[in-house]
Amino acid sequence: MQVVTLLAQKGGVGKTTLTLHYAVEALRQGFSRVAVIDTDPQGSASRWAKRRAQEAPIMLAANETNLGDAVAACRENEVDLVLIDTPPHVEASTANAARLADLCVIPCGSSVLDIEAIGGTVAILDALDKPGVIVINRGRHSSNVNASAARVLAAYELPICPTLVMRRATLEDAFIDGRAVAELDASGKAAAEITDSWSWITTHLP
Repeated sequence: MQVVTLLAQKGGVGKTTLTLHYAVEALRQGFSRVAVIDTDPQGSASRWAKRRAQEAPIMLAANETNLGDAVAACRENEVDLVLIDTPPHVEASTANAARLADLCVIPCGSSVLDIEAIGGTVAILDALDKPGVIVINRGRHSSNVNASAARVLAAYELPICPTLVMRRATLEDAFIDGRAVAELDASGKAAAEITDSWSWITTHLP
């Protein structure tokens, strides 16, 4: 079983959006049993699962106290892949989620505020000696800020996904009835970006 934790100090960078899209994409790409562990008190991922009519990832809610038990339960039930969605704070629960991971994915927006906030998240990975990758999410159309963000983020010496996930309405619209973007518009650009970025992430799994 492999565990991927999505974490970022700053809110609004799309951790939950990517977690859910990647969970569905993992099923599409051949993982037979995929679980999402929702550790965010807002519970957005859990509410999405309740709206979903299609084949769904296994959905669990956990907190700092029982997250390890939730991961252990997934292993006992022969889950192939666990994705952990974390709250937007660098705190004990976030560090614990990183500690349990085989790989940490750090979503980062292309704005200066998003980039400035990533340092605390990278520090957690450094302290725990955990592998991590960066996905630039919510990229801006027709703007050189995306390339500038990639150049600045390179200073952290973590692999950066070559596929940017752009700001697209379909990423949010899919969630209205519990779908993922590949199920809403399989031939669209948003679906391609999710597919390509997840495929790249899997190349960094141990």
